Amino acid sequence: MEITKKDIEKLIKLRKEDTFLNHLWNVFSCDTRSKRESDRNKVKVWEQNMWISAFYPIFIFELNENGHLINITYKLNPIGKTIIGLFLVGILYLFFINFIRDFDFLENWLPILIGSTFLLILILLFRKIYVFEKQNQLEGIYEILDIEIEKKQLEKEWSLKNILIRLFTYPFCLFLIGLNLFLIIPNGQYFLAIVSFGFVGFYLVTDLKIILRKKTGKNAKKA
Repeated sequence: MEITKKDIEKLIKLRKEDTFLNHLWNVFSCDTRSKRESDRNKVKVWEQNMWISAFYPIFIFELNENGHLINITYKLNPIGKTIIGLFLVGILYLFFINFIRDFDFLENWLPILIGSTFLLILILLFRKIYVFEKQNQLEGIYEILDIEIEKKQLEKEWSLKNILIRLFTYPFCLFLIGLNLFLIIPNGQYFLAIVSFGFVGFYLVTDLKIILRKKTGKNAKKA
């Protein structure tokens, strides 16, 4: 069965242009309605939800000259890209400011190591949220359009890569909890303790939610 442009457009009635300002308003207004932009050879579709906030994907349905679907690609929306860019610029700014002031990296190797690990885990976490939501929406699109899902396009939750990531991140979270209890809190650094506990809680709760949502989704499909 060939999927046509009309089949795709029937799914999403609300039309919007794929512009920075429209996506900015979409994020601030928390508009969770599905939207599309159509031209001759492409239909772009996106949908925000409260779970993923500003980091939702845009799906691009590529069409041939006869208006039949030939490929589906995706990209991060411009607001998500801007937030990531500003975050990285801020990190680089802080790094170079400290470098200019003759910051001694050898004497401060432990805070640098912990801070770098924080940053790495945060990047991995937001990437995981984005990939998880992209896969969920993609599965929904495939099911509605009656397209056979290619397993290679979907990342398994317990793949070797994800297992190795958890073998690194979970012990690090336990290390931070121990560091808080035996070093940071006894030294009266309560703000730092709150920040690190918040980070650990955010990561663990988010990761467990992803696992449970994935499991619940599979059970729902089997039912």
